[in-house]
Amino acid sequence: MERLRRRLQIVISVSVVASGVLVCAILLWTKPTPPRRADSNRVLDVAVVTVTPTVESTPILGHGTVRAKKQVDIVPQVSGLLVRVHEHLAQGKIIPKGEVLFEIDPTVYASRVRQAKAEVQGLEASLAGHDQEAKNLEARIANAQQMLAIDERDYQTSKNLFEQDKVGTARAVDMLEQKYLRQNGVLVELTSKRSMIPHLKLETAAKLEAARAKLNQTQHDLEHTTILCPFEARVEAVSANQSQVVTAHFSIAKLTDMEAFEIAVGIDPRELRWLDEAIRPQALESADSATAPTVKVRWSMQGQELSWEGRVTRFERVDEATRTARMVVEIRKADMVATVGDGGSASGSTLAIGMFCTTELPARRLIDAVLVPRHAIYDNRWVYVFEPDADAQDARSGRLGRRRVPILRSVRNAVLVDFQGRDPSAVCELSAGDRVIVSSLAKPVVGMRIRLREDQAVARTSTGRTDPVAALASSSIVVQPLP
Repeated sequence: MERLRRRLQIVISVSVVASGVLVCAILLWTKPTPPRRADSNRVLDVAVVTVTPTVESTPILGHGTVRAKKQVDIVPQVSGLLVRVHEHLAQGKIIPKGEVLFEIDPTVYASRVRQAKAEVQGLEASLAGHDQEAKNLEARIANAQQMLAIDERDYQTSKNLFEQDKVGTARAVDMLEQKYLRQNGVLVELTSKRSMIPHLKLETAAKLEAARAKLNQTQHDLEHTTILCPFEARVEAVSANQSQVVTAHFSIAKLTDMEAFEIAVGIDPRELRWLDEAIRPQALESADSATAPTVKVRWSMQGQELSWEGRVTRFERVDEATRTARMVVEIRKADMVATVGDGGSASGSTLAIGMFCTTELPARRLIDAVLVPRHAIYDNRWVYVFEPDADAQDARSGRLGRRRVPILRSVRNAVLVDFQGRDPSAVCELSAGDRVIVSSLAKPVVGMRIRLREDQAVARTSTGRTDPVAALASSSIVVQPLP
């Protein structure tokens, strides 16, 4: 029984396999034959743009964040109790120039000024007293000299009479001699005092100079008990309040000058050579920024584009971290009101610190510039062109050609490959009138047959220059399979 069951299983398996093979054979035998296309349909249809030299001066785009041109910390020069704080001194408030920000209690400093003034007046009186004393000493010295001469004559006369005529006594002669010597000592003392007067005057003058310096310092401290707003400023931070004791040389507020803002615009260092001559780094070192070309600063908000005008003031540096060249653009207060995209002013929309903006830097004006769509360049050095086929009867038929081009500058969705006065070391084989293929070529082979699209309509901008974006949109590819 078991043997019979096994035989039946084998028979059924063989039958199933045989049925499958039969079905596969029938399907292969009855498959439809694909239609064969004509030879003309095996040619690649391409879209082209004609090379037309034009004047190129597309601005160089850079990006940067708005920052303050001048920002200062308010640091008191003296310590003391704050008796007055500006009523609008709070973060974000605008304070006019010259208004009082802080006032420190001036009582102690006013007392020091009065004390220093009294000290100066005393020393000035002492200096005048030295001059009067010198005059008095001159008169006393003159009197002493006369009295000394009289005493000397009396002594000499008495001495001669005693020694020659034996008139008088030795004691009387000695007393006259003592009187003469005392008068001589008085004269020496007065002369010594007179010689000391210049030194005393120098000493008093030095003390007077120190006292005057002290007076200046105390007056300076008294003046700096009142802190004024140095310019029209926006308050960034405040760390002191009224009735608080502040310490000298410690910041109590931070202010931003509203006169001008700056943007450190980052651009590709390779774009520096294409900048307008007036704003190149070498020219900015000695040029006046007020005469520099204006630049556009743009910022988008809720789908609306706002713009401001500024000027390039200096070349800052090449940032090693971001590998960008930083050009500093200054926006003055007069230009801080925004302009909307349609040219009207945007009420209440002013430039603010922290905005990340796009800046259009003026570029060199290039004559006979040749631009090709970025996607039409292969291996960063080749473009493919349409070359008419002389043997073909259809004017739309041609062959695939190839031209070498240098990558000079990226201009939005196009690439600059040539212009008048270009460095001859960079080879450009593309000529005016050549028709560059903008369709995607998977495996291009020079000399292969191609055909212009019948419905090609290359879009152009209002300036007459080919718009690579529109050209790409209108250059769809039709590829027919091989038979």
